[in-house]
Order: sequence, then C-alpha cells, then structure tokens
Amino acid sequence: MNKKILVILASLLLFGQAFSVAPVQAQEQETETVSIGEVSDPGILPDSPFYFVKSWGRTIRSFFALNAQEKAELALRFANEDVLAIKKLCEKGECQLAEKHCEKFQEQFRRAIRWMERAREQGKDIEELIGRLKENHLRQQQVLAGVLEKVPEQAKGGVLNAIENSSFGLENAVERIQGKQKLEQFREELNLQFSNVGEGTRIRIQERLEAGHYKPEGVS
Repeated sequence: MNKKILVILASLLLFGQAFSVAPVQAQEQETETVSIGEVSDPGILPDSPFYFVKSWGRTIRSFFALNAQEKAELALRFANEDVLAIKKLCEKGECQLAEKHCEKFQEQFRRAIRWMERAREQGKDIEELIGRLKENHLRQQQVLAGVLEKVPEQAKGGVLNAIENSSFGLENAVERIQGKQKLEQFREELNLQFSNVGEGTRIRIQERLEAGHYKPEGVS
C-alpha cells in the first residue's frame, strides 16, 4: 500500500482515539461509572458532530487488525462501547437516538461472533475468546435491561430487539462450538442478569428470549 495512504490512515486513527476521550473528560459525570469488559467509556456519542471520526477510527483499526481473533476482540470492544453509548444517550434524554444505536451494537456483536467462528475455522484455539464473549455479553444484557426499564414505551422495541437478537446469535455459536450442556449453562447465567429490573420488565425480556429459542437460525 502507498506509504502516504498509510500515514493518512494512521493519522486519522490517532485523531479518532484522541476525540473518543476528550468530550467525556470535559464533562463532570454525575452518574455511576459502568464498565463492560475493559470498556468504561463509550467515547464520542452519536449525537456529537464528531461522531464520524469515531466511525472512521473503527474502520481503520479493524483494517489493521492482524488476524480473525484480533478482529473479533476489536468488534467485541466496539459492541461494549455501543452498549455504554446507548445507556449514556438515554441518560441524556436521547432515547430515540439510543434505540437507533441498538442496531449498531447488534452489528458489532454479530461481527465479533463471525470473526470468532472464522478463527475457529482456521484452527485457532478460541476457548478464551468465546469465554470473553460470553462474560462480556452477560454484562451487556444487564446494562441493556437497565436501559429498558427507563426508556419510554416507544423506544423499548429497539432495546428488546438488541437483547433478543444478540443473545440468539451468541447462543447459536455456543451450541455449535461448545455443545448443548454449555448452552443451557449459559442461558441460566443469562437469566440471572435481569435481577436488577422490575418484575414486569424481567418477564418481558424472558418472553422475548424464550421466543427466540424457537426461531430458525438466520431470522432476526
């Protein structure tokens, strides 16, 4: 690749990383800090005029990831950032934008699963990686359940879809890779993540997840 292009891409990447932290540091945070995996800061939010820089930065970082496993780990990190962004947007009253951003989260999480399965096809040991996906996903669902509890009714559909579809995709991967016993264990752990919400919200989530168990793979 032309050296000038590489320099430009690297510069954009550094620029994007700088902007991902600055807006958050400029504000006093009154809410409790929430983390998912190694991510505690969503970076630039979709309501920022500089959000395009974050999107560019993600594309460049993914391009420079060396292999399928690194790409999976990066996509998982982006998915974690997106969940925290959804939460932050709702806290700012941007619930409609938060609902729309649920689609971005689902896209990144699907990528993480696809790259993980690609690494497996290439003969890589992915036990640690799938364990990280499962652990991070449990936390993602806990945060999304808290969001669902607070958003107005018109925004709940997008959050419920994110909860259902992301779990459906990972459950299928767990069953293919680790078998039915590990799948059932994962489902039990998943149900425990919804103890932080009211009974009505918990029942609503569990009904969606149960419906997803009988949905043909490939249907979202």
